[in-house]
Amino acid sequence: MIPSSREEQKKEAFRLFEDGRYQESLRACTQILESGRDPDIEVLAATNSYYTGKYEDAEVSFRDLARKMPDSSYVHSYLAKVLEEREDEGAIGEYATAVRLDPTNQDALRSYAGYLLTHGDYRGALPVLRRLVRQVKRPEDIKNLMRVLIEIDEAEEALAAHAMAGADMPKSHEYVDALAKTGNCRAAAESASAIYRETKDISILRKYLAALSGYDVPASLDAYSSVIADNPDRDILCDYILLLKSNGEYAKALQATQSLLSCTRKPEYRLVECDLLAAQGRDEDALLACERLIREEQGTRDDPDTLGLVISKYRQYLKKSLPADEAARRFLDLVTRDINVVSLLGTARFYQEEGNTSEARAWYYRAYRTDFLSGGLDYAKFLSDNGELRECEKVMLYILSNVKKGTDLTRVAAVVIDKKGPMSCMKRLMEQLIRRLWERRGTLNSEGMELLAVVFFIAATNALEETDYTHCKYYCLCGMDVMPAYARDIRLENYLQLIRACKEQSVADHPIMHTPQEDTRELAEPQAVFDQLGLSDQEQKIIGFLRSHRKASEMELRKVLGTRRVAGIVNKLVQKAASQGLSLVEKKGVGEDGEVYEYTGI
Repeated sequence: MIPSSREEQKKEAFRLFEDGRYQESLRACTQILESGRDPDIEVLAATNSYYTGKYEDAEVSFRDLARKMPDSSYVHSYLAKVLEEREDEGAIGEYATAVRLDPTNQDALRSYAGYLLTHGDYRGALPVLRRLVRQVKRPEDIKNLMRVLIEIDEAEEALAAHAMAGADMPKSHEYVDALAKTGNCRAAAESASAIYRETKDISILRKYLAALSGYDVPASLDAYSSVIADNPDRDILCDYILLLKSNGEYAKALQATQSLLSCTRKPEYRLVECDLLAAQGRDEDALLACERLIREEQGTRDDPDTLGLVISKYRQYLKKSLPADEAARRFLDLVTRDINVVSLLGTARFYQEEGNTSEARAWYYRAYRTDFLSGGLDYAKFLSDNGELRECEKVMLYILSNVKKGTDLTRVAAVVIDKKGPMSCMKRLMEQLIRRLWERRGTLNSEGMELLAVVFFIAATNALEETDYTHCKYYCLCGMDVMPAYARDIRLENYLQLIRACKEQSVADHPIMHTPQEDTRELAEPQAVFDQLGLSDQEQKIIGFLRSHRKASEMELRKVLGTRRVAGIVNKLVQKAASQGLSLVEKKGVGEDGEVYEYTGI
């Protein structure tokens, strides 16, 4: 029976949602919205779009709702979930907004913590999980908190968190890892053994064997041998091989490696084989095995990091076992046969180690032209190390102006401030780096925010050396503002020392804080907005029509564009605008002629 009144229809839509019948609930929401707007139903419809996997529609809807309901933690948290599904770096900023608006929103806190853990941002996850565990002592949340503390080398605190949870808190992987990290290998082994007897979990058995090897190597070797005979797990077998190798039992380790390689030809296992052959003095066999691996990795190009590691090992084997001329010939014949950035960089490093600076420079430059980021960063470091600072700055400015992803931007920042070398004293480069990081601060993880804080600190230090006390204090205040709560390499005291030095050295200290002024910037011209967003011709036509008419139906826009694909084009337009912090078009419900759109720009 179809519900008659609007209120009954709403109840039915929510009931379907609660039952997990999201597609039916979405249809009910669409039907309700045809007769008029309703904020609750709009939120429900957007949520249904998320749960039915319609992420593009969900993103447009939640962005629209976020503008209408800027203080809704729920809306921002679900927009974050949608962006996470779409692998959009903006998810981190939306999660942060959600928990800032409502620190008691457990679903948002848990989703935010999960996002940070998935992306390896343990320091960023720590305050989120602390807040969550204070609110409700759920075992999974406590285990996640323990994992974070272990990863940031606070294993003692992880054990304390486990103890505070009470006797009902079960022993877990995290408890075993925390014991092992504190050096209490015997207790870790005992706990892992007890868990394994109960669960028969192979991964906990692996932890037991590793902990046993921490205090009784002979017993652990026997235990490994016994376990492998019954259950030849690849990870456990690899651990056994590495233990034999560290114990100097190369022949046994090589025999076990060959058994492992009969099951899988993973490059990391084959590299262990190369190391074992070299350790036994079988240099030519090690070289041949390494050469086969390089050829295969060059052919697949699946993992540049692995190829780089293998080439580095190959250089070491050659230098150790062959005369310089023969080593050079053999290396170049193999590595330069395939033009990729890893091989180019490997060749550059080979010449650099040989002291041939001109050849090294040429190969680094080729790597830069092949891959401006991976090749360019190493080329810039080479230029800096060899005193070519003007060319180094030119290369780094080019890289900085062309990187798009936040992760790539933090990678560039790490190179600039590494060991506070010459790059950190290049004024134009530092100014550009600050600008780019500041623009992306809403999408940076805790590592990125700490890098920004360190960049501000270095800029403040440089300003102090130039007796520019105003900018020194300004950069210090900016650095303190963006510094994450659990920073690794910078402390508030570092900035305070610089501010104190400014005040002591300045003849007349000048205050830098001021009353915020109203934004008096001129409004952007339409064409400037089009250029800023990179709008297509069809998207520009939509904006032009809506600017003239303020509102238009889907049918009207179909006539303007000469296509039925209006909804998809508008969705992309809304996403482009939102990515730049702009609002140009909003959906205003559904009418007789389809979706109704309204122009919300200037």
